[in-house]
Amino acid sequence: MAFFTPMFSQSPWILALFPPILTVRGGIGGIFSGNLATMMHLGMVKPRIRGNTEPYKELIKSVLVITVMDTLILGAFSFIVNVINGSAQLDQWFLFISVPTVACTFAVCVSIPITSLIAIETFKRGLDPDILVYPILASINDIVVTTFFVGIVFLILRNMSFILVLGVLFFAIVSVSGYLAVKSRDDSNFRQTIREGTFVVVLSSVFGSINGVLLSNLGPSIAAMPGLMTMYPALTNALGNVGSIIGSKTTTDIAMGYAKSFNEEVRESSRRIVQVEVPSAFMHVAFGVIAYILSRGQGASLIPLIVVALSSNLMSFSIITVFALWSAHIAFDRGLNPDNVVIPAITSVSDTTATLTITPAIMVARLLGL
Repeated sequence: MAFFTPMFSQSPWILALFPPILTVRGGIGGIFSGNLATMMHLGMVKPRIRGNTEPYKELIKSVLVITVMDTLILGAFSFIVNVINGSAQLDQWFLFISVPTVACTFAVCVSIPITSLIAIETFKRGLDPDILVYPILASINDIVVTTFFVGIVFLILRNMSFILVLGVLFFAIVSVSGYLAVKSRDDSNFRQTIREGTFVVVLSSVFGSINGVLLSNLGPSIAAMPGLMTMYPALTNALGNVGSIIGSKTTTDIAMGYAKSFNEEVRESSRRIVQVEVPSAFMHVAFGVIAYILSRGQGASLIPLIVVALSSNLMSFSIITVFALWSAHIAFDRGLNPDNVVIPAITSVSDTTATLTITPAIMVARLLGL
């Protein structure tokens, strides 16, 4: 994405669409991995790919349908918001509708088998899928969805006639999604996942579109600090991973009857929280170093990138931790399936929180004279 930085001023729709695509990717991946981990704990899904249970197959179908439904809503909402903000033009409506749907659907088709294999191997080795599956999935998915997004953007910028191919892919995906929805409409798990997951990921779309506006407005700051665009997905991804570990553990505890009240969870989770935050802080230092290595040819500076990464982490960690615990208990108390709600909600809030902390983090670096 950093290679597109010089084009952001001429094609701001690229920067406007990137955060919501990452956010929705995280929400949909969270629904799949969260349900998969809990189903494995409860014996509803077997630790194998072939010949698996009906709930596993219905989960896959629901995730594919949710992907199409929510990217359509994301594209429409993001288009309206960015037209108002001046980051999009009226004749770009089809780009906002089709690019997220095609990029995210391709990414989900790649990530579902990868996620399943990770969960199966984790479970077979006696490890906890709630701790490992979503963070690994989220990191892989960021690369996968960015690859498809960048590929589509590159082809559009190189030859506008590619929009015809994009249109064919878009209508084919929508048609297949409609067929799956009609075929599975009588399955109760499918309907519940669609009903609850769609609402939360639509909420993700709203937050993601806001992130797109915020990031497009940060264009001058991104240009002034080489390496920041390279580091941005890592900041949002890591914060979402921190929240997902805490949230996914809590949803499984609730499903198995181990969870306590929200207030008790907050009081007694300090050790788990510290165990997650300490490596997270070190990882953010590593993000700054890696972003510097990847972007030093563009004039990146090491210390400012480390300061921005670490400052963003310290400002956002407590917010996402409390939200992860709170959302799990609220979902359960209202009779919802926490696995359909918690990780998508965490992903939305974490992406927005991380984006909002970039500006004060840059200010901290400047106050330190960097």
